Amino acid sequence: MNGKSKILFAAKKVISEHGTNRATVRAIAEEAGMSTGAIYHYYKNKEEIFYDLLDESLSDSIRIAKGIKNHVENKEKIKRDVIQKTKERFYKDAENRLQHHFAHEILSGNMDLKQKLKEKYKQWNLGIEEILVNLYGLEDTPLNKALSSWLLGAVDGVILQYLLEVNDNKVEDMMKIFELLIDKGLPEFIQLINAMENKKSQGT
Repeated sequence: MNGKSKILFAAKKVISEHGTNRATVRAIAEEAGMSTGAIYHYYKNKEEIFYDLLDESLSDSIRIAKGIKNHVENKEKIKRDVIQKTKERFYKDAENRLQHHFAHEILSGNMDLKQKLKEKYKQWNLGIEEILVNLYGLEDTPLNKALSSWLLGAVDGVILQYLLEVNDNKVEDMMKIFELLIDKGLPEFIQLINAMENKKSQGT
């Protein structure tokens, strides 16, 4: 495991056990078995560590989209990957806490972080859009970005419910609905969007 990997692994453990407020550079260094000086060789501050951890762990849509684009995987396997990665997201406690830590920081006025996270959300949405285009034949319309934003927002919202402990549903039940959406709901819904946009473009 290289230096950065050790730091990110340690940061994930500290955040899961103690929360973001107590995940100081010193605490992360101790967990990684490194000096704080060694940490600063890789990162300027803990926010950079947090961002890298979030980026590495929550960018599955980008990786799956690349696999589709390069024709690496067949469509059914891609669907199963989407379902599996979404299920795994529920158990990424440290990363989920980080996402909402960043939301708090941005709402408190951290403009640099806002710009970085805005760019990251743009990439995540483009990944989802690429999946929808290739799996379901979503045509190029002004509604594509809105649809991918709704889907990403739905997952983020459910994750927040679990963090706040206001969602009493079992993850398995939530995933049954998500699988139904992936297998049955989205194909029909995207056909509806395509037909609506084609009708509009034809002026009828």
